[in-house]
Amino acid sequence: MATSEELNVGSGGLDDLGDDIGLVNEKPLSWFDVSAIGTGEMLFTAVWAWIVFVAGSYGIKWTLIGFVAGALVIHCAWWLYREMITAVPEPGSLQSYAREAGVFSLGTSYLILYAPVYGGFMWLELQVAKGLLTVLFPAVPDQIWPYVVLLPVVGLNLLGRQITGKVQSFLVVITLVGDLLLAACVLFLLTNRHDLSANWESPTPIHWYTVLVVAGLWLGIMAGIMEVQQVLVDEWSDFGKSRDVGLLSAAWQLWIRQLPLAFGMLTSLPLAALALLPVPTVGIVNAKYGHNPLFYLALATMIVATYTTLSVYFMGMGRIVALYAQQGALPRVVGRYSSRSVPWVAIVLLALFALVGAYWTDFAFVASVLSTWSVTLYFVVALLYLLLKRRTDLDRPIVSKFGTPIAWFLLVYTAAIAVSIVQTAWKPSMTWFGLVAVVVLYDVFVVPRTKRGGFYRQQVLRRRTSAARL
Repeated sequence: MATSEELNVGSGGLDDLGDDIGLVNEKPLSWFDVSAIGTGEMLFTAVWAWIVFVAGSYGIKWTLIGFVAGALVIHCAWWLYREMITAVPEPGSLQSYAREAGVFSLGTSYLILYAPVYGGFMWLELQVAKGLLTVLFPAVPDQIWPYVVLLPVVGLNLLGRQITGKVQSFLVVITLVGDLLLAACVLFLLTNRHDLSANWESPTPIHWYTVLVVAGLWLGIMAGIMEVQQVLVDEWSDFGKSRDVGLLSAAWQLWIRQLPLAFGMLTSLPLAALALLPVPTVGIVNAKYGHNPLFYLALATMIVATYTTLSVYFMGMGRIVALYAQQGALPRVVGRYSSRSVPWVAIVLLALFALVGAYWTDFAFVASVLSTWSVTLYFVVALLYLLLKRRTDLDRPIVSKFGTPIAWFLLVYTAAIAVSIVQTAWKPSMTWFGLVAVVVLYDVFVVPRTKRGGFYRQQVLRRRTSAARL
C-alpha cells in the first residue's frame, strides 16, 4: 500500500478519538541554524569533561587514541545512516527505520530516551553554569544559579524563540567568536612542553580494553553529533546536501573548533591540578592571569554556550516527547502545542527534569550512562541497517557500497566497546539497559492497548514500500 493511502485515516481517525492535538507548521532551518546546534554542548564536553574525566584518567596519548577509535564509529554509522535516510526518507529516524526493519519498539526506545539522556547533559551543564556564576559572584548562594540560567531559556522557548530565532543566532555568533579567540589565546599563551610531557602518559594502569573504554567515553561526549545529523537531514530544505554533506560536516565542524582548545588546556597545567578546578576552561585562565580580559572572555563564552545548549535541548527534546504523546504512549496533554507552534507542556516537563541537575553531583555515573547509551545507539543503527537490507519490497532498496561488511564491523565493534564499559562500570550500564527494556516492554504490551496507541499502530506503523518523497 502506498504511503498516501497508509496515512489517509479517513473516518474513525484521530478526530473521532477525541484527540485535540493539532499539527503545526514549523520554520525551516538554514545551514547556519543547524550547524550551530551542539556548539555549547561541545564547548562544555570537549573541554571540561575531556580534561576532568577522560584525560584525567588515561592521559593525553590514550585520550587521542580513543578519540580516533570513537570517530571511526561515527563515520561507519554515517555511511549506513545516509543510505537508510535515502531508502526511508521520513522524519523520525530511528523510529522510521525500526518500523521498516520490524523492531519498531526498539527504535522507539532509543528515540524517546533521547529526552532523559540529553537531560543528563543538561544536569552537567547546570553544574558548570553554577560553577561559572559562583566564580563571578562568590557572595551569592550558589543554589540560585541553575534557576537563573534555566528560567530565561524556558521562557524564550515557550515564546517560540527557538533555534531559528534571532536571539539564538546572536548567542551562537558570540559563542563561535569567543571560542576561536579563546582557543588561540590558550594555545599560544598557556601551553608548555613540561605539562605536555607530564600529561602524555596515563596515570592509571592500561589494559587491553583501555582503548575501547576511552572510545566509549568519547562516544558519550560526542552524543550530540547524532542529534545534529538528524536535524540536518530532517529540517534542511536541500535533502541531497543534508544527507551527503551535512551528516559528515556535523561532526567535523564541531571537532575542529573544539579540539584545539581542549588540547591547549591539557598542556597548560598538570592533570591533577586541572581536575581540581570547578570549570577548567575558566579556572586555568584565572589561575594564570587572574581576572583579566581573557578570563572574562572565557567566562562569557561558557555562559552563552550554556544558554544555547539548553535552548537546543528544549527545542529538540520537546518535540520528541510531544511526538510520543501523539502516538498514544503518554497522556494526551503532553502533546499539546501552543499557538506559537511550541510543545509547551513537554517543555515544562523537561524543565522540571533539567532542574535535577542542580542537585546531581555524580559525574562519573552520568558519564558512564551516556557512554553506554551512545555506544549501543550505534549498535542499533548497524542492526537496523542489516535488517532493512533484507527488505526486498522497498521501491528504493538499500544499495550502499560496502554497507553490509561495514554494518557487521560496526555491530561487533560497538558490542566490544559496550562490554568493555560494562566491565569497568557495570551499575550505570545496567541502569541504561534497564531503561531500554522498560520502554520496549511498555511500547510492546501497554501502548497498543490504549485507544490512541492502538489506532496509531493500525494506521501509521504499516511498512512502506514507496519512496515517493524523493
